[in-house]
Amino acid sequence: MAEIRRSTDSGFLDLSYAKSFSGILKIVQAIVVFIAFLCIRLSEWTDISTFRYFEVVTIWFLIMALVFYTIYLTRLHLKITCIHWPLTEFLHYIVATILLLIAAIVGATKTAGYAGLAAGVFFGFASAVLYGIGTWLSYKTWCVPQPATVSV
Repeated sequence: MAEIRRSTDSGFLDLSYAKSFSGILKIVQAIVVFIAFLCIRLSEWTDISTFRYFEVVTIWFLIMALVFYTIYLTRLHLKITCIHWPLTEFLHYIVATILLLIAAIVGATKTAGYAGLAAGVFFGFASAVLYGIGTWLSYKTWCVPQPATVSV
């Protein structure tokens, strides 16, 4: 009688990545940065260039979080070997953390009593913290040698 085996490497999607801490972190980053974008975009404010910068930064890193999530979820990082993915993701996280922090700090100085702007700045700071966590995890993956596992 033939035995049917399911391989964990089969299929188009890597569902183990979707359930991993890294995958969940990317989804949470995308949600929080999208909320920050919506708070700024939908609030009543005059034409202040600070918040235009905030909108551009948040929407850009929303798109990039979804791109990285899709790349890892569909295992494209295994097929596109000309890019060093851990280094690319580490640099992405560093830039995202710095730019989101700058946008949130500058935005915090110009909220002028608007609740929507204050909420957007709060979520901007929250997304900077989440991207900082991603930077640390990406650094550990890229630079710190992982201990070898021994199976008995």
